[in-house]
Amino acid sequence: MSGANLPLKTSDGVIIRYDDEGEGRPVVFASGFADQGSSWVFQRDALVEAGYRVIRFDHRMHGRSDSPSHGQRMSRLGLDLGELITTLNVEDVVLVGHSMGVSVSLAYFSTAADAWDRVTAFVAIDQSPKIVNEGDWQWGVRGITGENLYDAADFRFDWSNADREPAVPDHVKPLRPAGDEWWEQFPVARARPLLIDHFVADWRDVLPRIPVPTWIVTGRHSPYYELEGMRWFADTVPHGSLAVFEHSGHEPHLNEYQAFNAQLLDFIGQH
Repeated sequence: MSGANLPLKTSDGVIIRYDDEGEGRPVVFASGFADQGSSWVFQRDALVEAGYRVIRFDHRMHGRSDSPSHGQRMSRLGLDLGELITTLNVEDVVLVGHSMGVSVSLAYFSTAADAWDRVTAFVAIDQSPKIVNEGDWQWGVRGITGENLYDAADFRFDWSNADREPAVPDHVKPLRPAGDEWWEQFPVARARPLLIDHFVADWRDVLPRIPVPTWIVTGRHSPYYELEGMRWFADTVPHGSLAVFEHSGHEPHLNEYQAFNAQLLDFIGQH
C-alpha cells in the first residue's frame, strides 16, 4: 500500500512510520542518528520521477515513529529495517544508508537470513564500520577512542569537527535548523543508549560477506572520516566502488544532490 506516514508495528510492539511512494524497483532509505526519512526528499523526487518506488522510514525514537525506552540498540534497528522490508514483501531492493543508517543496514545484513534474497544493491554514505579508533584501526570518527567514547556520547567534548564541514547550502537549510534548534527536535538524552551502542559496534567482519554491488560515498570534506578509511571500505566489500564529492562533507546527497542523484541513478541502472 502506497502513501505517507504509514504505520508498521514491529515484533516488539513499536510503531515505525514510513512513506511509500512511486512504482517500480524499490529503493529503501535508512537515515542517520537524529535524522528522519524526510531528509531524503531530493532523492525521492528524482527517483519517483525516474520510475522507482521510494520507501523512507523513521527509526524508532526518530521523527514520527514511537519513542520507546526499549530497543535502543543497533541490532534492534537492524531488525526493524528487516521487518519493514519483509512486511512490504519487496525484492530486488536497492538499500541506501547514510551515517548511522549504514550501520543499521549492516546490522540487518548480519542477522537476516533472507537479506540477500531481497537486497540486490547497497549504497553506504559516509560511515565507518567501526567508529572507535584503537590500535591499528584509525579510520573511525576523528578523535573518538575507547577512553573518551562515553564523553563523546554525552557531548562533553566536541567531536563534530564542524570546521571541516562546508557551509550549509541554501537549499539544505530548511532540512537543517540552525544551532540548538536541530537538537531540540530530538530526544538526545533518551537516545544515549543507542548512540553508545552505535559507537562501540564493529561491523568490519560483515563487509567481506556482502555479495551485492556496493557504492561507497563520501565528501572530500567529511568532518568525521578519513578518505583512506572510505577507500578501505570500498576495497573490503567484494563488489565495491567509491565516489568522492568534492564540495561536500558528511551529506553529499544533500549538498550536491543533483550530482549525487545522477550517479545514484547510474549505479541503480547498472545493477
